[in-house]
Amino acid sequence: MAFKNALKMLATRFGLIWVLLLYIAVTALAVASLSIPFAVPVVRTFREAGVGKMLSELFGSVTSGAGADVWFDKLYAMVQTMRHSLLDNKWAAFSGGAGIVLVLVFGCRFIFGLYELPLTDVLEGALSSNARIGFTGRFVARLGKSCRFVSVKMLYTVAFDAITVFLMFALFDLFNVRVLKFFAPFLLMVVYLVLLALRYSVIALWAPAAVLYDHGVFRAFGFSAKRTFRYKGSVFCSYLVAWTLIIAVNIPVGLFTFGAGLVLTVPASLLFINLLNMTLFYGKTGRRYYTDATTVVTPPVPEQ
Repeated sequence: MAFKNALKMLATRFGLIWVLLLYIAVTALAVASLSIPFAVPVVRTFREAGVGKMLSELFGSVTSGAGADVWFDKLYAMVQTMRHSLLDNKWAAFSGGAGIVLVLVFGCRFIFGLYELPLTDVLEGALSSNARIGFTGRFVARLGKSCRFVSVKMLYTVAFDAITVFLMFALFDLFNVRVLKFFAPFLLMVVYLVLLALRYSVIALWAPAAVLYDHGVFRAFGFSAKRTFRYKGSVFCSYLVAWTLIIAVNIPVGLFTFGAGLVLTVPASLLFINLLNMTLFYGKTGRRYYTDATTVVTPPVPEQ
C-alpha cells in the first residue's frame, strides 16, 4: 500500500519535481565548480587511454540493439582501461582522482543532502493536512538541523557505498570466468538492487522521524532502524521494487533521449523515494494521511 500510494502522490505533487530539478541544477553547478581543477588531469589521462572512444562504442552497442552481454563486455573493458590508466599515471590518480573523490563523496553529498529535511517538511504538510508549504522557507528554517543531519548521515552512506563499490568491482571479475560470463550481468544487477534496497530500508524513516517527531539525529536513526527491522520484509520489498522501477525507467530514458529525458526522470525518482519514505512512516506508525485532496488513507494500528 505504501508503494502504491507513493506512486499515486507522485502525480498529485508533480510540481515538486521542478523544485527538485532547480535544486539539483544548483548543486551540480557548485560541485562542478569545485571539481574542475581536479578533473582536468584525470580527463586528460582517460582521453589518452582511449576511454572516450570506448564510451562511444558502448553507447553505439546499446543503441544498435546489441545484447546485454556485449554491453557488459564493453563496460568491463572500459572500467579496466580506466583503472590501468590511473595506475600508470599515479600523479593524475593522486592529484585529480583523490580530489574528485573528496568533492563527490563528501562535498556533493553534503550540499545535495541539505534538501531532505525541508522536502520532508513540505511532504508532511501534504500528507497530514493536504497543505502546500514552500520549500525555500523550510530550507532556510531547517538549515542548521539539516547540516547536522547530513553530516551524521554521511557516516552511514559513505561506509555503505564504499562496501557496495568494493563488492561490485569484485564481482566484475566474474567476466573472466568462462562459465559465469553469460550470467555475470544478471548477478551484478541482482546484487546491486539488493544492496540498494538494504541501504535505503535502514534509513527509510530517519528523516520523517527527525521532522515529525522532532527527534535528534541519532535518536531518529535509532527509531528508523528499530522500525525497519520490525517490518523488514515489507520495507525491504518496497525499496527493492522501487529501485528496480527507477533503474528500469532511467537507463532507457537516458540512453534513447541522449540524457535529455533525465531532466525529468531523475527529480521524479528522487521525489518518489522521499514519498515512499513518508508513506512507509505514516503506515508503520498508524497515522492517517492524504494521497490527494479527497482521499484519506487510514493504516492499521501497528503492533506495539
